[in-house]
Amino acid sequence: MINQNVTVGGQIFDENGVLCTVKYAFANVAAGQTDSSIVAAVSSKKIRVLSYLLQAGSSATNFTFNSKGGGAGTAISMLHANAANGGVARAVNEHGYFQTNSGEALTATTGAGATTGVQVTYIET
Repeated sequence: MINQNVTVGGQIFDENGVLCTVKYAFANVAAGQTDSSIVAAVSSKKIRVLSYLLQAGSSATNFTFNSKGGGAGTAISMLHANAANGGVARAVNEHGYFQTNSGEALTATTGAGATTGVQVTYIET
């Protein structure tokens, strides 16, 4: 099961000097998922992740962010090997940690283990 929510707040300039609205999204991604949606694709836009949080449940779980077009998603982050009840927090990086390909969704792939909560701050550029 995936719970998803997107809210908006603040603005930041991208590398071309374009003022972009900062958006937030979260999802709870069950274990053993492939390409579970975090942020839906936006036509002709890249989703650039500025910060993120991951929190694994009661079992160790791997987590990877993907860029997903029409076929299988492509990994755009390192594999995060989260311990049971562990996770990672990455503070705001105005240049972004990673981004999707243009017009593709931000998705996640998880390993066996437990549901992983994820929150992202992002812009569409």
